[in-house]
Amino acid sequence: MSKDPAGSRIPEQEALAKEIERTREQLGETVEALAAKADVKAQAERQAAEVKANLRGKARAAKDKVSGQARELRDEASAKTAQAKNAVRSASAPVASQAATAGRAVRDAAPAPVQRSAGQAVAIVRGHRRPAAAAAAAAAVLILAWLAVRRGRR
Repeated sequence: MSKDPAGSRIPEQEALAKEIERTREQLGETVEALAAKADVKAQAERQAAEVKANLRGKARAAKDKVSGQARELRDEASAKTAQAKNAVRSASAPVASQAATAGRAVRDAAPAPVQRSAGQAVAIVRGHRRPAAAAAAAAAVLILAWLAVRRGRR
């Protein structure tokens, strides 16, 4: 192994220097890889971040699912409520019609002074609904008490 007169290396020395440089780079990469494997804290943090992201995704999916189910149940309840209202209306229509017919028949059969008094009572009640309701309830209680006493005498 001799040097050439220009002071440069001979080809074998140049090849050996390149091989040493490659070996140093590989050794550096290996040391970095081993250091990364030995850094348990960083691995734990990385794994915790992955688990956290996974759980957030699952929680979001569960929330969306529950929200969708709640929306469906609310819509079903609204539909059933509307059906029930319609059923009550259709069932009560004949009763309301019969009550109106009976009311007209009573009004027509009542003498004129009674009709005038009833008209005045209706006007007063419409003007004072709450006190009238209380008075009607009190009158109903008195009538029921009177009927109970009367029935007890028989």
